[in-house]
Amino acid sequence: MKFWLKRVLIGIVVLMIVALVGIAIFLLTFDPNAYKSKLEEIVYNRFHRTLTIEGDIQLSLFPRIGLAVEDVSLSDREGDDTFASIDSARFAVAIWPLMSNRLVVDHVALSGFRAWVRRDEHGQFNFDDLLGRSPVAASLTAPAASAQATAFSSTNDKSHASHGRMAGAQSSPQLTLAGAAPASSAGGADDAATVSAPGVTSERKGGFDLSSLLERLLPFSTASAGDGVGQTDFQIDIAGLELKNGEIHFYDMVSGAVGRIEKLEANTGRVTFNQAFDVALKGHLVGEYPDADASIAGQALIRFDPAQQIYSAQKLNLQVQGKLADLQAKSAALRGNLAYDVNSRLLNVSNFELSVQGDVGGASPIAGLDTTLVAPRLKLDRSRAELKVEKLAYRAKGKQKDQTFDIALDAPSLAVSPESASGEPVQATLKLVDPQGVTGVSMAMSGLGGDASKLTLKELKIDATDKKENRVVRLKMTSPASWQVFRKLGGLSAMRGDIRIEDKALPGGSFEFPFIGSMQTDLNKDQLDSEINAVLSGSKLNFTLSATQLKDPKVKFAFVADTLDFNTLFPSAVLAEAEAPPPEVSASEKPAPKPAPSKPAAPPEKFNFGFLDSVDVRGTFAIDQLQVQSLQASNFKTTLLANKGKLTLSDIHAGLYDGELGGVITATSKNNIGIDLDLKNVNVGAFLHDYAGEDRLVGHGTVNLNLTSQGATTAALTAGLTGSTSIKMHDGAVRGVDLAQTLNEVNEVVRNVFSGQLPQVVTQIDMGRQTAFSLLEARVDFSQGQGKVSKLDIQALPLRVTQGNPSTLDLVNRQLDVLVNVRVTDSQSVEGQRLADLKGVTVPVRISGKFSSPTYQVQWQDIRSKVVKQAVKEGLIDMLSNQKAKGGAAGADDGPAASGKQTDPIKSIGDALKGLLGQ
Repeated sequence: MKFWLKRVLIGIVVLMIVALVGIAIFLLTFDPNAYKSKLEEIVYNRFHRTLTIEGDIQLSLFPRIGLAVEDVSLSDREGDDTFASIDSARFAVAIWPLMSNRLVVDHVALSGFRAWVRRDEHGQFNFDDLLGRSPVAASLTAPAASAQATAFSSTNDKSHASHGRMAGAQSSPQLTLAGAAPASSAGGADDAATVSAPGVTSERKGGFDLSSLLERLLPFSTASAGDGVGQTDFQIDIAGLELKNGEIHFYDMVSGAVGRIEKLEANTGRVTFNQAFDVALKGHLVGEYPDADASIAGQALIRFDPAQQIYSAQKLNLQVQGKLADLQAKSAALRGNLAYDVNSRLLNVSNFELSVQGDVGGASPIAGLDTTLVAPRLKLDRSRAELKVEKLAYRAKGKQKDQTFDIALDAPSLAVSPESASGEPVQATLKLVDPQGVTGVSMAMSGLGGDASKLTLKELKIDATDKKENRVVRLKMTSPASWQVFRKLGGLSAMRGDIRIEDKALPGGSFEFPFIGSMQTDLNKDQLDSEINAVLSGSKLNFTLSATQLKDPKVKFAFVADTLDFNTLFPSAVLAEAEAPPPEVSASEKPAPKPAPSKPAAPPEKFNFGFLDSVDVRGTFAIDQLQVQSLQASNFKTTLLANKGKLTLSDIHAGLYDGELGGVITATSKNNIGIDLDLKNVNVGAFLHDYAGEDRLVGHGTVNLNLTSQGATTAALTAGLTGSTSIKMHDGAVRGVDLAQTLNEVNEVVRNVFSGQLPQVVTQIDMGRQTAFSLLEARVDFSQGQGKVSKLDIQALPLRVTQGNPSTLDLVNRQLDVLVNVRVTDSQSVEGQRLADLKGVTVPVRISGKFSSPTYQVQWQDIRSKVVKQAVKEGLIDMLSNQKAKGGAAGADDGPAASGKQTDPIKSIGDALKGLLGQ
């Protein structure tokens, strides 16, 4: 017995020595780099990607399988572009767990990882082929014989490689779950993601095959699940992963986004599929489009199940600081718990909080943006059409230009399912504050009903107030609402409300008008339709609107009214000030007079038509009776087109003061204004009376306006006015001056010059005088706010009046300097006989001064008459000057100084014409 025991012990020692010597010889002679080409072949056959290993492969076998590689890269599928590369990678695998179908990796360290992620125009990523999955096995319990089925066979290696190439061209990587359980038990300690081993059923015949081992270690299955070859489920367990100096590039052909995350560092806890593990990462986001330059840092408890496509992030805390497109984020944070099931499209959120503080640039800059979104509980199950919300709250505030805003939204509880829908009232408010006033809007939605396919609201209520100085506008509106979720169709079926305007300029101080209407939206057709009916001051109004392509809407509308008085909607502020009575103060209470403080000049009112670049609107107006201030028109019609940065009011037609109005008005986004209007057979006197409050021109005629300008203020438009205006009248009169009487006075002066007693020549406007004419034609050409009278022809028998030189109108400074030539052309009439001495003589009369108070003077020295010239030599002008001095300021320009307020350029032309006509 002792002899056999001794022999057994000696045999064991010899075997151990032989094994140790064999292992030593193997380690000294084995070269793992000889398998580079084999590994590259496996990858290409399976994924049609090129794996390139530039560095050496270093391998250790005991006590753990250790693998280290350098300069590794993987190409895109069927391409030469690099998809991912690694400067160096190291990991160690325990040997004994492999015998029980478990891959235990102590630690994975990656350095210099880089990836180029692309999404094509069809929404496909360039790594989709790496994520192919097979259905979860009904039972994943490995049979006792599976160890033999998964043994590596060098004898079958060649046939297996050939089989792998055929399968790799047709199938995706086969990832399954070991020990998969129902969703309720997911996340158990025994759950782990596995990778199917090569389908080899032959027994091992000896020899160590590194290629088979690499196939087993890497998630590259070279056998298809449908081949009928026995497979063994394989669990992966990584103690931790460390990533340094990573970089991920992203190119999106769908959105055009281009960017990268650089200086990426990440650390994880124990990584096992279908079990939660800690992740902490940080990096720097750089975007080319949209522009981005921000630091990111985050941590979370991550769980992902690639087989069942379930992903979650618990205790998420993501921080971003820097530039994100137009947002310059001082702080942006995302916290909470999120879970998403891809197959059922279930999103489950708890304790969610998103907060952003910073500034927003771009076309609509926002300073001091502070916004938060809080959702303690939110569940969205799209597969079951269920939604649950609890205590959702949104807040936002900031400043946009000179206007501050404050937004609030609260949804205490909402529950929607295929069977029912219910919830507490949802409240939303908006507050805008600017130097001109305050605007507030509140909205309430109550009575949620219906179900997931059709939601209804018993009442949608809107209450809005806009307060600007002494004017307050209030809107109240209620309506039931509905929305068909799957048809994407709904609207407000019975809108009812009223608008109240309070303004001291209004008769009685206020007025209100009710309205009713409806609105319908069809997102499948990408269309919105609405109709509003209202009663304004007893007149019916109807407004219909249709919009398509709602993301970039194309709008069509029609506005029809019996009567529309703009004075009711926009009363004159001047009128309000005039009607306000001064406070009564007794003599004893009157304080000592104090010098009135000078009021700062109001800044010029600016307007900007830049919005025309982004609108597409077509519509028509039809108004039976229209009033704007004192102007009145009937049967007003026009067509509006706002498109491609241009606004056009075309086909303007209206009855205007016994005549007709027609023409076109244009405006562009660059603040270019164009007016081409014809007023035919208009009662010019009545028109001027209502437009400017003047009665100095009587008669019917035609007025043509063809003017353009450019500017952001009224003053700038006046200074840039270019074009022409003309007027032609028959059988009318110019009130305020009687040219025939003026020539009579000139004649009497000449006759009495040697007597020393000169009659007075009136040079001021006198409304008791007028010049009747049979024809009046005038044309003024403008360039940059400066006008020149190019034609003036007044036939006022026995006289004829034409323009002379100078003949300028200065709209900027509101003054004129025009010389008119008056001639006696008919000496047969009674008036002509009185002026027979001046027949054929041109009498120049110079009209000059402010538009508001022009004067006119006879240019004696320019009268080409021997008698007049002789009188001038005898001292006529000095005698007239002495007479003027005795009469005080009879001929002085005592008109008021030009007001500092801005003027209407069209009204300036009217004032200029009045001055030109001696008014």
